[in-house]
Amino acid sequence: MKYERNTVNGAIFAGGNATAPSSSRLSSPFSLHFDALSNSLLISDNNAHRVVRWTLGASNWTLVAGSFTGQSGINSTSLYSPLGLTLDPMGNLYVTDSANYRVQFFRAGSFVGQTIAGMVRINGTNSTLLNRPYWVALDSQLNLYVSDTYNYRIQMFKRY
Repeated sequence: MKYERNTVNGAIFAGGNATAPSSSRLSSPFSLHFDALSNSLLISDNNAHRVVRWTLGASNWTLVAGSFTGQSGINSTSLYSPLGLTLDPMGNLYVTDSANYRVQFFRAGSFVGQTIAGMVRINGTNSTLLNRPYWVALDSQLNLYVSDTYNYRIQMFKRY
């Protein structure tokens, strides 16, 4: 593959230069994950407290998880400053819900999440708690790795 960069102007793929609440704008996009099955990017839209899907060639996003209106929350359908994200081979979504101190799991096609690491709005230093998780990754056995940023560690949660 060859990649070329225009040194004068970049091409905007998604979003724009404003954070207006619409499906064509992003508010502090933080993390990207390319989904080859849908030919789209999953984007953690941090300040809007959501994860969106932007299909290549589209002019707007579709909501995957969190708030359409940009409101944060603590329930199973809400996010508060999502940062890292990844998909497993079945299309399930894993999101670091940073300001809620947890990792949320969303089954493919579902807007209802399940906390699989950490506890909502409780941070701490023991092995079951997180403090501002930023990134998340899966290995080939679907064990979960979380950058537990303010605890200065990487935690591994075994799949069961």
